[in-house]
Amino acid sequence: MKNSIFFASKLKLVIVLAGIFCCLITMAQVGDKSYLKKSNPDSEAYINNFIPNSKYGLVVTPANLSEALKNPAVYKSARFSNSGLTDFPEQIFLFPNLEEIDISQNNIKVLPSRLNELKDLKELHVNKNSLKHFGSEIISCSKLEVLQIQGNPLESISSEIGKMSALRQITIGEIARNCSVPKELWSLVDLTKIKITHAYLTEIPVSVSKLRYLIELCLANNSISEVPEELYTLKNITYLNLGYNKIKTLSSSIKTLENLDYLGVYYNPLTAFPEEIGNLKKLSFLSCWKTSLPASEIEKARKKLPLTKVFGAETDIH
Repeated sequence: MKNSIFFASKLKLVIVLAGIFCCLITMAQVGDKSYLKKSNPDSEAYINNFIPNSKYGLVVTPANLSEALKNPAVYKSARFSNSGLTDFPEQIFLFPNLEEIDISQNNIKVLPSRLNELKDLKELHVNKNSLKHFGSEIISCSKLEVLQIQGNPLESISSEIGKMSALRQITIGEIARNCSVPKELWSLVDLTKIKITHAYLTEIPVSVSKLRYLIELCLANNSISEVPEELYTLKNITYLNLGYNKIKTLSSSIKTLENLDYLGVYYNPLTAFPEEIGNLKKLSFLSCWKTSLPASEIEKARKKLPLTKVFGAETDIH
C-alpha cells in the first residue's frame, strides 16, 4: 500500500515537472517564432505581415498600413502584392522615401503618371497584372535599378526604355503577340541581369556585346534560331538560359564564356556540342534534355565535364 502511494506521488511530480517544462518551451518559442515556421511554413508570411522588413528597411503592407501612416517617412518598402487590387494604391504616395514597391499579382491596368514623385524608387515589381503599355510612367523613374514586369499582356513597350540609364535588372515576359521588345533595351550597357521570356524574340541583337557587365541572361521560350558570335564576348556571364528556342548549333567560341556556371539549351534542335564545351571548367549545370542530341553526344559532354551535372533527360531533373 505504501509503495502504491509512493509511486503515485512520484508520478504526479513527474507530470507537474513535465508541464512546467512544456510551458517554458512554449514561452521561448513565442519569443523567437521559429517554431511557427517549422510547424507551418505558411505562418512565415503571417509573421512578416506584422514584423515586416526588407533590405531597404521597414515595409508597409495592407496589414500595417494604419500604423505605418503614423510615421510614413521611415518606411522604405511597400508590398501590396496579391491584394485584389484593380487600381494602383494611392496610399503609396503618402510614403515619400520608398525605394521598393511590389504590387505583383493584382489586376492593375494602369500605372500612375506621378510615379516619378517617388524620387528614391529603385525597385518596381509589377509582375502578373493587366498592364497593356510600358511607357513614360515607368521610364521617368530616374533611379530605377530593378524592374520586373513579367506576366502582363503588354501591347507596346516604348523605345524610350533606352533612357533608363540606372537600370541594372529587367524581367519581361508573357507579352501580347503583337508587342515587340525594342532594340533600345540592349543599349543599356550597365545591365547585369536580363530575363525576357515568352516574348516572341526571333534573334539576339549583335549589340548584346555592349553589355559588358551582364551576369545573367535568360531568353527561354522564344523563337531564337541562332546565337550570334557577339554573345560569346560576354566573359562575365555566369547564367545563360536559351531553353525552348530553335537553336541548332553552338559556336566553338563558347569556350570564351569561362565563368559560366549554368547553361540551358533544353528543348532546342541541337544535334552536337562543340568540342570546346570542355573548356567550361566552372560549369556546374548543363541542361540539354529534349534536344536532338544523341545519347553518345550527351555522354561525351559528361566525360569532358566530369564536375558538371548534365541533365540529358527529364528524368535527370529533380
